[in-house]
Amino acid sequence: MFGSDWLYGLPWRALRRARRASVQVGLHRSATRLVAARVRLDADSGYSVEQLEIVESQRDEQAVAQLLQRGILRDAHVILVLGAEHYNTYPLPAPTVPQTELREALRWKLREMLSYSPEDAVIDFVHLAPAADSRAAESLLAVAALRRSVAQATAPFLEAGIDLRAVDIAEMAQRNVLVRLPGAEAGSALLGIEESSALLTVVHQGALCLTRRIQIPRSLNVDDDDPEHVAARIATQVQRSLEVVERQSGLPPIRTVWIGPHPDCALIARCAAEQTGLDCLQLDLQAEFRFATTVRELAPEQAPAVLVAIGAALRNEDAAAADRLAAKPAALSWLPRLKAA
Repeated sequence: MFGSDWLYGLPWRALRRARRASVQVGLHRSATRLVAARVRLDADSGYSVEQLEIVESQRDEQAVAQLLQRGILRDAHVILVLGAEHYNTYPLPAPTVPQTELREALRWKLREMLSYSPEDAVIDFVHLAPAADSRAAESLLAVAALRRSVAQATAPFLEAGIDLRAVDIAEMAQRNVLVRLPGAEAGSALLGIEESSALLTVVHQGALCLTRRIQIPRSLNVDDDDPEHVAARIATQVQRSLEVVERQSGLPPIRTVWIGPHPDCALIARCAAEQTGLDCLQLDLQAEFRFATTVRELAPEQAPAVLVAIGAALRNEDAAAADRLAAKPAALSWLPRLKAA
């Protein structure tokens, strides 16, 4: 089912010289919908969101057919973000092995953490921001997914002939958004909120520092289900996570936390500001990013998945290619290894 992966070996910078602008589409499957964001990346004028398409829950084959019919995937590189249920992340000290052997070393290290055989997993990693203490051990964010699950997630797109260039994760998509928000040059964080969980992403000077998925359990107690209580619980977890970053990394304190987008982001931002004492800003995608005039206004319940789709489309292949040459991937790219399997 998988074809050749020779194209991944081409130098992306050479390809870009012939075409100053490129188009990428980020795809994100949430629990209830498939979201596609088409972003034009231009060397001169930056980036703009050209088109958004949201297909409500149905079989992936049918959703893909709708996206093809609407033209959003035409002449574009496509990046698919896995659902949170399809992968796990593990912050770990970097094994003391050559860069070329890191993945296999991580495979061995994850043996006791995975619920399935490491031989059945696709393993990748991201280098985390170095601690202020130069003597501190280097840290990685290891990512593992069951190979069969990733193959099933990508199959409808590959079978439809879509130019699927990479498989990524929400942590990296949020990082791509966060580094383009005001104040990104200092330490900042983004809390993306979905239906049953929130994802906290922290960066320092563009490098990922920490990611944490915060579950949002729905209690049987009606009082505990009150939005104020839920927001307070989320804010507490954000505060504790940011304290861990400062304590363990020694990096400058986080100055800004972006919240949302989400229907309750104002409430969560207020609770987070009260508990952390930081500037907690509500993220309005259409205020912070350039959208084409033809893109309709986002409904609040759709915006969380749109955030991840836009972040995936902002994936920088130039940077990823340069880092692959240095054996230090800035973002994940599982698709070549799946094809090679």
